[in-house]
Amino acid sequence: MKKIILYILILIFFCTISIVKAQNVENPFSIELKGTNITIDEPFSVVVTVVGLDNFPQLIFPDLKNFQKRESSKSIQQDKIGGKTIVKHIITQNYYPQQKGVYQTGTIEVLFNNQVLRTDGLTIIVRDNGETTELTEILPQLENEAIQGAFLAVTVNKRQVFVQEGFNLRLSLLIADDNTIEMDFYEPEKQLESLLKLIKPTNCWEENFEIREIVASATPLVIRGKSFTEYRIYQASFFPLNAQPIRIPAVKWLMKVLPSKNGGQNTFQSFESKAVTVEVKNLPGHPLRNQVVVGQFSLDEKISTDKLTTGNSYQYDFRIIGEGNLQAIREPIFASSALFDVYPPEVGERVLRQNGLISGSKSFKYQLIPRQNGQFDLSNMVFWIYFDPSKGQYDTLHSKLNLSISGESMATGQNTTETLSSIYAGIEDWSTTTKVVDYQLIVRYIANFLIGLMLIGVLFIIKKK
Repeated sequence: MKKIILYILILIFFCTISIVKAQNVENPFSIELKGTNITIDEPFSVVVTVVGLDNFPQLIFPDLKNFQKRESSKSIQQDKIGGKTIVKHIITQNYYPQQKGVYQTGTIEVLFNNQVLRTDGLTIIVRDNGETTELTEILPQLENEAIQGAFLAVTVNKRQVFVQEGFNLRLSLLIADDNTIEMDFYEPEKQLESLLKLIKPTNCWEENFEIREIVASATPLVIRGKSFTEYRIYQASFFPLNAQPIRIPAVKWLMKVLPSKNGGQNTFQSFESKAVTVEVKNLPGHPLRNQVVVGQFSLDEKISTDKLTTGNSYQYDFRIIGEGNLQAIREPIFASSALFDVYPPEVGERVLRQNGLISGSKSFKYQLIPRQNGQFDLSNMVFWIYFDPSKGQYDTLHSKLNLSISGESMATGQNTTETLSSIYAGIEDWSTTTKVVDYQLIVRYIANFLIGLMLIGVLFIIKKK
């Protein structure tokens, strides 16, 4: 009988420990796969979401057969759950197909410190497609170089931009398919570090595409009827901060030439790019010229309900989607402070770096408390101004919401705790001595007490034996 009691106590002991651990340990990682039906110019993406870490985690993504691991991107999203702000880090790794077909990825494993994040694979359908806009834009810049068997190229997708308008720059080695000389990369990290000091504009904001390894492009470049394979060494988008012209000097890249079949020693060959200039234009005159973001954007908005009552709190999401320097986007303008109490928003950001573009979205989540009743069109009350370079003019994203607000209107500065026009109403009556009850801490204390009690019981039974 004593043995049975002992076994029961030990079982309860380990079960209690498991419960306590389960309360405190949650898996902060999740993996999502995107792009199951794509063209040869589009990426398949592995998206890892990490919750609760202060800084971006350093992840190692796997190589996938039949795909090239190319650019990656990072973004931050903030959600409010139960009054607590949850920070999510989103890391996206893009993979580009090498040729059309149907592929099985197999199990995908992402490494983080000593942890392996694993997800089941899937089937990816890759369809054929023509040249992308990105390749078409840079081909004229390479016409004069195509007579060579291999050459180094610094290319940009725009030769003239406005202040704060992004342009894409890439450094590539192009080798003709009929080139018979066998070469290998020589100390690429060391060379790139020196080159970046020369080709990075100092008066620009940089969005790096984070190329982690140099691989052959899946789609050949055909220049003057000659086919080239591109080895992309570096790529980034730059957003000029002033109207100074951007001059990128000629740079050199050293390659190791392998010996022929007849033997010999390794030799070296130097390749030199052509200098590139990007002209930068000032924005037209405007009161917000030094504050607006330049790009092409659209608005996605929603509110918890379009039938509101004065004194109650509602969530309003204002999300800006498009191409441009998303990190420079500021929150929209609320022109009527008499209609709402508006509290500082939670800001989320998602940045995509692919096909030579910086795109994505930036969201602002507000808590609104209506102060007046009636029917209201928010188009002239909530808006965001930007400059569209394709039109060469300023544009505005206006709210499209029409709200019906019921209840009693509340005069500014004359609210009472009974009407509760603001979450701060009656704050002078709140007690600052009342302690907040931490129920999770209480449960932990009780669990520790029970564990200790069971240990004493186990020792008592053993001693009695």
